[in-house]
Amino acid sequence: MSKLNELAQIGQSVWLDDIRRFFITSGELKGWIDRGLRGVTSNPSIFQRAIQGSADYDEDLKRLSGKNKSPMEVYETLALEDIAMAADLFLPVYEETDGLDGYVSIEVNPLLAHAAAGTVQEAKRLFETLHRPNVMIKVPATLSGISAVSELIGSGVNVNATLLFSTEYYKAVASAYLKGLEKLSEKGPNVKGGHGVDRVASVASFFISRVDTAVDRELDQIGNRDLRGKIAIANAKAAYVEFTDIFRNARYKALAEKGARVQRLLWGSTGTKNPVYPDTLYVDQLIGPDTVNTIPPATLNRFLDHGTVAITLPEGLETAQSQLTGLVGLGIDLKAITRRLQDEGVEAFSRSFQSMITGIFEKMNRLKAGKKAYLGRLGDFQAPAEKTIEKIRDHRIINRIWRHDHTVWQPDPKEIGNRLGWLHSPEVMEDAIPDIHSLVDEVRNAGYTRALLLGMGGSSLAPEMFRFTFGVKHGYMDLAILDSTDPGTVLEYTRKFKTAETLYIVSTKSGGTVETLSFLKYFYNHAADTLGIATAGEHFIAITDPGSSLEAMAKELNFRRTFLNDPDIGGRYSALSFFGMVPAGLIGMDLAVFLERAARMACNCEGFNCPVSGDNSGAWLGAVIGGLANRGRDKLTLITSPAVSPFGAWVEQLIAESTGKDGKGILPVSGEMLAAPDIYADDRFFVYLRLEGDDTHDSGIDSLEEAGFPVVQLNLRDLYDLGGEIFRWEMATAVAGYLLKINPFDQPNVESAKVLARRMVESYRKDGKLPELLSTLRSKGIRVYSEFAAGSLGEMLGKFLSQAESGENEGAGRSYVAIQAYVSPGPEIDAALQLFRTEIQTRYRLATTVGYGPRFLHSTGQLHKGDGGHGLFIQITADMAEDVSIPDRAGDQTSSISFGTLKTAQALGDREALLSAGRKVIRFHLGKDVAGGLKQLSTDLAR
Repeated sequence: MSKLNELAQIGQSVWLDDIRRFFITSGELKGWIDRGLRGVTSNPSIFQRAIQGSADYDEDLKRLSGKNKSPMEVYETLALEDIAMAADLFLPVYEETDGLDGYVSIEVNPLLAHAAAGTVQEAKRLFETLHRPNVMIKVPATLSGISAVSELIGSGVNVNATLLFSTEYYKAVASAYLKGLEKLSEKGPNVKGGHGVDRVASVASFFISRVDTAVDRELDQIGNRDLRGKIAIANAKAAYVEFTDIFRNARYKALAEKGARVQRLLWGSTGTKNPVYPDTLYVDQLIGPDTVNTIPPATLNRFLDHGTVAITLPEGLETAQSQLTGLVGLGIDLKAITRRLQDEGVEAFSRSFQSMITGIFEKMNRLKAGKKAYLGRLGDFQAPAEKTIEKIRDHRIINRIWRHDHTVWQPDPKEIGNRLGWLHSPEVMEDAIPDIHSLVDEVRNAGYTRALLLGMGGSSLAPEMFRFTFGVKHGYMDLAILDSTDPGTVLEYTRKFKTAETLYIVSTKSGGTVETLSFLKYFYNHAADTLGIATAGEHFIAITDPGSSLEAMAKELNFRRTFLNDPDIGGRYSALSFFGMVPAGLIGMDLAVFLERAARMACNCEGFNCPVSGDNSGAWLGAVIGGLANRGRDKLTLITSPAVSPFGAWVEQLIAESTGKDGKGILPVSGEMLAAPDIYADDRFFVYLRLEGDDTHDSGIDSLEEAGFPVVQLNLRDLYDLGGEIFRWEMATAVAGYLLKINPFDQPNVESAKVLARRMVESYRKDGKLPELLSTLRSKGIRVYSEFAAGSLGEMLGKFLSQAESGENEGAGRSYVAIQAYVSPGPEIDAALQLFRTEIQTRYRLATTVGYGPRFLHSTGQLHKGDGGHGLFIQITADMAEDVSIPDRAGDQTSSISFGTLKTAQALGDREALLSAGRKVIRFHLGKDVAGGLKQLSTDLAR
């Protein structure tokens, strides 16, 4: 017996909080019904993502666009068809349970939330149009909505009273239900297909998780942790007490004698939003008779996997009341919070509804114009790609990914089972927006004008991409990223940023990243020296995992705020979590729009959107990337419209760190000059990220396609489509990992360079110096370190690059060149590095990458040591004009190492790790003139 049927025996029904066309027509919904699912709810947000995020409705949109229908009429046509089909599937459940279950809900237009007469008219029309006994009309429980509930029940219409957050409003809804029953028993139904008093049904949707999110925020502000994560359940239990009282009294008993049914409490918003809490908390703790739990798909899968079936709702009622009383004693007004939550809920649904109508209009126009969101021009690779996509379908890979099935990649769940939280980031972070906005308003009001993010890799690349792509909205905070241990860079930010106006964001998943903690200790001491120890902590916030050392340190140093991220999200998959969204909020990005685009793409990438008969673009892109890599096209070259070029560095980390292991790898190439086709070898595959209206690279891409190179084009309507793009690439990377037969979520080789660097640091602390290398050439102020000798810089470079593998031998891969610049970043250095890589690219027809050290150790460093060993590595180092001490502890002036020493140790450690892995490495030490030295290398190479 399934857990759903076990719950039904207890008296609780499970409904699914999701609906879309392919879910119904593919048989997925029928499968869930067979497993014990007893109903479905919908809302404008669900329909918005389904219509705009998939091709499920495209043929209907094309058909309806020729009938002069308004977007509103189109939406209603599509929604009513879905509801009708779902209701027909659930009709046997409705009949078998004698009308207790089998309901499908559709919401009245949210714009009518404060218009009782309009709500009643709309609800009756929908009920009569659908003309099915098991359709339930959702009405928001505003004051006007409560009045409408009474009128609709009195007319014989099934009602789902939704957006309830308080016992006060719940009692009003229950009373309205009884009033409606009394009218119905006296006068009978007055709508077509209306039910009598013995058949009409209603639920009161009481929302759960959002209460904890809002209350926890206020508890954090007063430093109380005892009641965190407890008030939402206590509030629900209080509502259940009211329910039992109301449906035991004489008023209801008189109606029950006429056959009336209780209005069951329905628990809504039961997905856990706080990563510290158990992921089935709001299901396990709210099980009791005469209730419904409407559960989102992800939470339902988790409950079926490890949830507990036991009656818990009637337990601990006195404790729950004590907790609510304790909240009052702390001065926190739960009534005010729940009223605000209802207002926000109504506003959110209205916004989604309006956005959906606008989106339908835009999509109909795109379909009419023949515009596609993505297309593949794969040439000879088209047929193999289609076979790969069929394989993904036949093995149900996407369904299994959404069910968190680690066997998609490896038999062992290690580093997989706890790395799939990114699948739910768009949904989870939507509820976190108010928390982020509260911080943004707080620091802006406090006079902060700048923010400096201290982080590496996954913690820094998404914020950097946001800053350079979206800029800074007027009145918000200018954001800079420090992810270099170069002492000159550290000093640059020290001098450039006024401490009194700066917010420091300490961002690390593990809490133990050596670079990030070094930045923290240095800038905390700087703030303490400048502003005083008493106020230094106010200038810092932390983003980290629960239980990390940074969480404890932030508390000890009195940080302004700590955001605890879902620990089941790896760093490179964290762009849509707190790690990305907090910095995005500080620069004034519209988080609601950005996350809505991401949620729309998540809908597109769901398991029941088949990559063959549907348009699952994440699965499709992953199939193309992984399939081409298996056929030797393992240099994924990203070409972007200039406005979205910063996206390349983020993709580079995602692909390189996820796929470069077990002797396999896909090299992401970002920022390379777009050249003529004859410059590229047959290891290339191109992805063109094109912003609407920009034709900068169109002709170059067309030339590549004509020359036979496989090309994928991803079309963005505007910058906010990057929200969806992030999710698409995350899903594609996971799918590519499956095709390469690797685990895309671990990074086994990253630690090797760290271990060697730590050993060198320990040696330095003991002996006062780092190991010294013997140069093999000194020329023009440049020292060269290599495993061979040569008479000039040009000869040295030529000899090194001549070791490149052509990839022509069977089973062999073609080489690439990675330029690793352990120097201070800057525009002049950027240009010189670009000139150098272009000279290599055009002269040797090799793929080239450029990374600043030690930052690249947290991105492409995994690929360099874990792939098939075809890389040629050119280290660039230089003298450091200044150095800066790293405090041993925050608030302590003692220091046993400097940033310069740490950076040198990291360069030496990475060199040794590469050599130990059998890689080919050459090092050029450029002295004091970095830009001049790089230009010299380019010149000598060209001779």
